[in-house]
Amino acid sequence: MQLYLYDAQGACIGRQEARLSPARPHNPDGSPNYLLPANATPIQPPLTAAGQVAVFDGEAWRVEEDHRGQVAYATADGKPVIIQAFGPLPEGLTLTPPPGRRYSWDAATNTWQPDMAAIRADAEAVIDDQADARLAPYISLTPGRAMTYMAKEAQARQFLEAAAPEPADYPLIAGEVGITADTAKAVAETILTMAKAWHAMGGAIEAVRLAAKKQVRQAPTPEAVEAVLAGIVWPEEPTA
Repeated sequence: MQLYLYDAQGACIGRQEARLSPARPHNPDGSPNYLLPANATPIQPPLTAAGQVAVFDGEAWRVEEDHRGQVAYATADGKPVIIQAFGPLPEGLTLTPPPGRRYSWDAATNTWQPDMAAIRADAEAVIDDQADARLAPYISLTPGRAMTYMAKEAQARQFLEAAAPEPADYPLIAGEVGITADTAKAVAETILTMAKAWHAMGGAIEAVRLAAKKQVRQAPTPEAVEAVLAGIVWPEEPTA
């Protein structure tokens, strides 16, 4: 005789052949006297499909949904949860993973919908970071140092435009003599050459940055936003 086994929650976990009682192998009528261990029944469970389990309630079997071991996602925040018990999926969970970080659950359609405002904001921050990384070799992103560079450029222009400049009157130029170049005039010329490169690269980077951010703000879908980010072509660093 076949016995069908179930766990503490009643879920079917397999079957086994019944064993005769070693003390009294036959009933008074001569029929076999099988042992009936705990959590076992001779009642055959119904057939189940994928995602189902047969559950015994002490008298009969019923078929329940079975998502045990599957990963579900909280519709409140998208966090993953391992399903531990059989039965219908608990309220507030879905087996559909969110496509990305900036998605929220739409109960009306039972789907994840993109938060386009947040997705666009994230993309614009990425663009700004990429632009800053490319500007860093040319222009200081620290306000104090940026002001110093602007002052150096102004003093360099004034120095080269003066008929008989006195280096002491241009402390930012004089301070680099022997470091940037050997003479005040050479220092001023070097600073203006560098400033020209800063302005050219800064302008080119800024143009790409603003154009990309405009495209992101007009992108209708997350995929379109990703396409904008993937398609950015930043200006190449000039070579000697």
